[in-house]
Amino acid sequence: MANERISATFEVDPISRIEGHLGVRLTTDASGVVTDAQAHGNLWRGFENFLIGREPNDAITFTQRICGVCPVPHGTTATYAVEDVLGYSDGFQTYGDGDNDGLGVPTKAVHARNLVLSAEFLMSSITHFYHLAAPSYIQGPNIPPWTPYFNGSYYHTALLSDGKGTGNLTGAGTGGTLPANEADGFSKDVWSAIIKQYVKALRIRRLTFEGAALFAGRMPMTSSFVAGGVTLDSSVSLQTRCDKYEALLKEVGTFIVQEYVPLVLALGVFYPNFDNVNNGGLGYGAGWGNFLAWGAFPDPSGQTLAIKGGTKLSGGAVSLLISGKSDVAAAKVTMAASLREHIKHSRYADFNNEFGGSDAGNAYPGNVSRTKPKRGVATTKYSWLKAPRWNGNPMEVGPLARLVVNGWYPVTNVTLASIVPGYTSYVKNSGGNIGLDPAMVSADLAVALVSAGLASIKVGGTTYTTRADAIAHYNDATAVIMGAVTDWIYGLKGGLSTMDRLRARGLESLVLVGLMIGSFTKGATGLAPLTWPSHGGWVGTLRSATGSTYIHKSVPLGSVSGFGATEAPRGALAHFITINRGKIDKYQCVVPTTWNGSPKDGSDVQGPIEKAMMGVVVKNFKSSYTKQDGATDANSYSGVEALRVAQSFDPCIACAVH
Repeated sequence: MANERISATFEVDPISRIEGHLGVRLTTDASGVVTDAQAHGNLWRGFENFLIGREPNDAITFTQRICGVCPVPHGTTATYAVEDVLGYSDGFQTYGDGDNDGLGVPTKAVHARNLVLSAEFLMSSITHFYHLAAPSYIQGPNIPPWTPYFNGSYYHTALLSDGKGTGNLTGAGTGGTLPANEADGFSKDVWSAIIKQYVKALRIRRLTFEGAALFAGRMPMTSSFVAGGVTLDSSVSLQTRCDKYEALLKEVGTFIVQEYVPLVLALGVFYPNFDNVNNGGLGYGAGWGNFLAWGAFPDPSGQTLAIKGGTKLSGGAVSLLISGKSDVAAAKVTMAASLREHIKHSRYADFNNEFGGSDAGNAYPGNVSRTKPKRGVATTKYSWLKAPRWNGNPMEVGPLARLVVNGWYPVTNVTLASIVPGYTSYVKNSGGNIGLDPAMVSADLAVALVSAGLASIKVGGTTYTTRADAIAHYNDATAVIMGAVTDWIYGLKGGLSTMDRLRARGLESLVLVGLMIGSFTKGATGLAPLTWPSHGGWVGTLRSATGSTYIHKSVPLGSVSGFGATEAPRGALAHFITINRGKIDKYQCVVPTTWNGSPKDGSDVQGPIEKAMMGVVVKNFKSSYTKQDGATDANSYSGVEALRVAQSFDPCIACAVH
């Protein structure tokens, strides 16, 4: 029965590896094609309710506990929300106070917030790709934390663990070990190179925490954010901290440029069915093609946003462009008219007729005074996530949405090299040989690809295809990486698919690290290190900044409503707040996975993850996988294809069921 194909309805649960239990109930036809999907979060936590009656600034501390992976975005958004009702801003983001309009917080505070939040972005993207998503594409060694893993038929043969590494990785209980370098100092194969990147990424993500903690006080949950600024002592010079941050992020940036981005761009070579149709794949995971972002990272000097916000419906142009301070007040009005949450298929009840007196109604989050769970089983209610909609439309949020809204990623038949910032840095034209620049790709990965026959090294008119020749000539001044992987990366076109989301997260990291510490300069040859500027980017500006880090404003005693909104690594995040007599009277959060993982709305329209599942072919219904004790379970519904699609959204159910 291992390969039977029958129409069926079955659960793939959990989807996420560490961030709460997202499940998807799939219905397939006799060919294994998904014809219906119901995404569901499996619990309710009640953060919004127990904020009622507390001091406004308490929200900054409490909401960071919604998630241990992405607390900083919640702290940032809560800070903006509290600053809105306390009078530091007239919109949903707070800018610098340099334009003398009585609004804003000190420049030093804005830069410190940006450096902490951006470090969290890099940490989250690296963690997602290597530690949460990659095990669905690369079979790990037969040791924890990689076991249990899926049956080998679900992986590309070059990414199987069988026979690789330094130990016996095939038998039960044999204690396989991590891959070691060959005698020449390079990985034996592509699998080994990727597993070594996985391990290295653990250190890299730690460095992002160390850098952010220099301004956050501690990580991952900062103690430095407060309405009015940050708690950094304004009398203390920040030069030493900025220098340390810069040094840490240069190592992180080098990993992103030479290891993370090349690997994520190359992944579609191994799994073309999960890429968009423009690249020859079937386009699993396309979704609705509707995108939304609030924008992030205010520039205190120009009152602009480094990453803009906006909305884009499928086939249409970007609208509601949020590019800076002048836009947030207007966008605030549009938000109140356009954003609604539905609970027809969510396990919540209407409280105080705020959803129109019906479970099938909808409500503007800022008007909801209390979240009321609806216990028991109801056939129409299948998730503890609400269903936010923008003018009735389900909207995808996240890195792909941000790149699309900012004009940095095409979603129709356009090559990435023509539009994505920094993409052309990977291309080298040496005497008419056009390929990947060895200075931009780690030597270990490049040599492994040559060993697998997926790449070659070309110097002048000579093409080198053996491992030994690749090692010998990789560092030649005119060397170019050619072959199948180069052709794939050079010709990649933007579109809607699982791979597009994975790529967008890596490409955004490339853009972001340049904003943080400045743009790199390539080395002259393959093994030459990247050169990062001294005191560049935001950290360079903060290093020379002077003045205070905090402005005090008294808490108004009347009833005041407002909200804060910014970007989390996973997408658009908003907190809605009403205070009365100096205490929180209402509080609601609309988080990225609430958007992406939402159930059907009041009109029974699917959420983005549900829609992305449609048309996916579940290859084997009943399939085997290797358990941690080495035994095989041959009677399980693996749903690997569904896992890959859902994981490309980087769902965080801890946030979504706050």
